[in-house]
Amino acid sequence: MEDNDRYFLEMVLSEAEQALKENTYPIGAVIVDEYNNLIATGRNRVHPQQDATAHAEIDAIRNAGEAILQAKVHRRKLTMYTSVEPCPMCTGAILFSHIKKVVWAMNDDIGFGGYRKIRDSYMFDDRFSVVELIEEPFLDLKERQSALMKEWARNPNDMVNLRKAVCKSL
Repeated sequence: MEDNDRYFLEMVLSEAEQALKENTYPIGAVIVDEYNNLIATGRNRVHPQQDATAHAEIDAIRNAGEAILQAKVHRRKLTMYTSVEPCPMCTGAILFSHIKKVVWAMNDDIGFGGYRKIRDSYMFDDRFSVVELIEEPFLDLKERQSALMKEWARNPNDMVNLRKAVCKSL
């Protein structure tokens, strides 16, 4: 199974790299079924679509369409691979999309990472109890995502840089 986890995390990092080329947050996601068939891909599209909800995980869930509903009906196991720990919004979408396994390349302790915080609050314990979590399974992939985030921090679309530009223009 470790080979599959690496394969799909490499795929989400490719999506993250594409997102960075599109001048938005470098985060990617994919959804696969229990047989490791690719169901959907997604990447952050916040800036290109001017949509604060266009996160990679949401993009992948939207792209999965009917497959999500069919998995719920037939109790199939879906896995979400993502390059960074999901934010609170994406965590909620994962919990309500019948995703039973979540694997990410890099924890998000200082950003908007919310999956572990929400899970540890025990508010949705019944839902979290049926989701397997694998965080940061490969150091080299974590470092690759970290490098993308550092590159993003230099991008003019990074929120810190946008705010600095506004302050300079005042």
